[in-house]
Amino acid sequence: MHQKVEFFPGRVQVVFRKGPLGYLLQEPTDQTRLIKDNTSLQDKSAPKKQELVRQNALVVVPQRGGDASDRIEVLGEYILQFGKYKGKCFRWLLENDIGYTIYLIKSLQQEEAAGDFMTEGNSKDSLLSFVSYAQSFEEIQSLLSYLCKNPAAPAALSEDNQLVGFGSRAKSTWLEIWDSRADGFASFVMKKTCVPGTRMYKLQQYLWKKQRSTHPSPVTASKAQDEPM
Repeated sequence: MHQKVEFFPGRVQVVFRKGPLGYLLQEPTDQTRLIKDNTSLQDKSAPKKQELVRQNALVVVPQRGGDASDRIEVLGEYILQFGKYKGKCFRWLLENDIGYTIYLIKSLQQEEAAGDFMTEGNSKDSLLSFVSYAQSFEEIQSLLSYLCKNPAAPAALSEDNQLVGFGSRAKSTWLEIWDSRADGFASFVMKKTCVPGTRMYKLQQYLWKKQRSTHPSPVTASKAQDEPM
């Protein structure tokens, strides 16, 4: 009886999905859609520290015959510590959802340019490492360059539907922040000293406007009462 011989895969490279003309496909794969649409498949555990993630990757790479001295190959085995794909390796995300990858890169760039506040921690460390990893690939840089020269026209959103874009409530809308103000986040934003033009500043202006419309000043209220019917 012949024994099955297992070969070490050795060095593992990112296999980008491309269309007929050679351009990167940005839509997610069926596997990623399944994870995004089913919360039971998402990793809800606490994010691990960056050093532990690195040590685990350094174990995996030589076990399969890879080069542990290659920074990019090691980063490919880092496990995501944020988002709906938490628990998947960096390389997997590049191979399965380029659109989300580009979104993460652009969001981080906008955050840094605007000086917006964003929660620090293990999740943020993981995000920074992933963005650095993704940007090391020529294919990603080429796509970013193309998108920069050919920006898609954004759909107009009402103020209520604007996304926060920073911090732990980044994916919440402005109206959701106002409606859930009992949790203290709205109060936190309204009391901050914000740089004009930043996302936090714009949200702050919106919240102040909502507060004024809900609780008119005594002068305004008295004038309204004095006006004839």
